[in-house]
Amino acid sequence: MKKLLTFIQPFLGLTNRINASVKSSSAQIRSSLVLYLFIAGIIAGCAPAVVTVQERYFWPSPPNPPRIEWLGAYHSQLDLKMTLSRRIKVFIAGEDAPFPLKKAADVRVDAVADKIYVADTELGGVYVFDLRNSESRMLSAVGSGFPQQITPVSLALDKGRNLYVLESRRLKILVFDASERYVRAIDLNGICKRPVAIVIDKSRERLYVADVNLNKIFAFDLNGVQLFSFGSAGDGEGAFNKPVSIAIGSNGDIIIADAFNARIQIFKESGVFRSQFGKRGDSVGNFQLIKSVAVDQDDNIYVVDGLSHSVSIFNLQGELLFSLGGFYLVSTSGKLAPGGFSLPTGIDIDARGRIFIADQLNARIQSFQYISDSKVPSIEPAPQQVK
Repeated sequence: MKKLLTFIQPFLGLTNRINASVKSSSAQIRSSLVLYLFIAGIIAGCAPAVVTVQERYFWPSPPNPPRIEWLGAYHSQLDLKMTLSRRIKVFIAGEDAPFPLKKAADVRVDAVADKIYVADTELGGVYVFDLRNSESRMLSAVGSGFPQQITPVSLALDKGRNLYVLESRRLKILVFDASERYVRAIDLNGICKRPVAIVIDKSRERLYVADVNLNKIFAFDLNGVQLFSFGSAGDGEGAFNKPVSIAIGSNGDIIIADAFNARIQIFKESGVFRSQFGKRGDSVGNFQLIKSVAVDQDDNIYVVDGLSHSVSIFNLQGELLFSLGGFYLVSTSGKLAPGGFSLPTGIDIDARGRIFIADQLNARIQSFQYISDSKVPSIEPAPQQVK
């Protein structure tokens, strides 16, 4: 009680000063009522949290040591923590109506600012989950000369945390700085026909673009100057049949998801073929329709397959380590279904080992944690605070 009185005392003094300065008695009542409701809202928001036990989900299954843990899913701002500022906004403006994802195509994570960028083709822009400030918003294209509604299909981040957004229909890459301001565009006209994926080698400051019509990979510097290209149509070594995604290994290797050839191809940083793995099939570790590829801190390769609704993890030699996923449509059950997908598309793995996967038809981003050898946890239920 003493703490509560100490907390409220300054507000009571403020109320007295307001009352002394307001002549109308009705105005006094309204001012006091708003102030006390505001205090009540703060006190309610600071109330002790109820601690419950949340089930934890790991892959692969025991007795294998856990390598990936499910963290959660993001569909709208309602999946973010309820901060004091949001409580005040809800108190003043009313219900916090959800503003959800609709059709996520790709995802990139700024680990420094703790932001998740989502290319959503149906919303017509880039959706931002600002985890640090517990807010969500659409990235503004003001100043770009583009309409506010764009069609982003792929995203990339450079080491300065500038965001590159591939607008495939207009053959442009829009660049935004770390503060989300538009700064410039890279023109792919006259070079590409149908670019579908981009990635940045941060160490070498190179931008790679995959073109599914030309079956080529183009390398640029970060100003958009073309450096070289490689690839051709076919199924031989170094040839492609719809390259749909690119990842960069720690040594600069260029890892390509060769979708219609149902394989992963690995090239040296110069574009010279190094190796390949994978085949078409419906067994675990086979590919049906590859959508994207990513690499973790140990150079394990993650392959997202849209048709089997799964993610397969391989080492650099192409040996299958384990898989996770399976078809699950959240809208028909209302359940979270950790690790269940309906047409997974983009994937990104940040410097903290957090894995983010665009679960397109479930209109959400699923989040996982990669667990290295030195951080294998005990598999016990984790207490979680529920507010």
